[in-house]
Amino acid sequence: MLCLKCDTNPEWIEAVKNNINVTIADHAHCEKKAALTGMNLLNKYPEKTELAFAMSDLVEEEIGHFRDVMKILQKRGVILTPDKGNEYARALFEKIRKNLPERFMDHLLVAGIIEARSCERLQILEKNVDDESLSKFYKTLEASEAGHYMTFVRLANLYFNEEDVKTRLDELADFEGDLVKSLPNLPTMHG
Repeated sequence: MLCLKCDTNPEWIEAVKNNINVTIADHAHCEKKAALTGMNLLNKYPEKTELAFAMSDLVEEEIGHFRDVMKILQKRGVILTPDKGNEYARALFEKIRKNLPERFMDHLLVAGIIEARSCERLQILEKNVDDESLSKFYKTLEASEAGHYMTFVRLANLYFNEEDVKTRLDELADFEGDLVKSLPNLPTMHG
């Protein structure tokens, strides 16, 4: 179902287990940025009605996830510090073509790939964190992230030729797979 071409490096979860609060804080930033992606798409393409409804739902859900992660941080006594950025997402967004309509297709597909990787990472976290309540929380988010991936791909197929979408998704997923293999295994959601 997901377009991922490789699994997360096994060393990633070890870095996370040793720095779980850092990962949770980064997760909060990821949820906030996912909502922002939805808002950016709403702002750039307001005439696309199906997109407007789908992104409205996504923004609400992602902000809800952000709130939930903030509550976890609060319970742990962790204050969210400014976002340091995400090299993984930045590298993927740099692959977006500059001209329309290709830019729109790529924006949808890159957002979908990031959601797919988030789903995979949440599955790993759910199975490997020592905190049972945190494990349950991650399990509840897995289906949501997979659903977001499918929403972005469905929208791309709605607005573009399915073969073109499939070809471009495959190209971007190849790039993402190579990118993941080179990640330094930081204790962040996409580290």
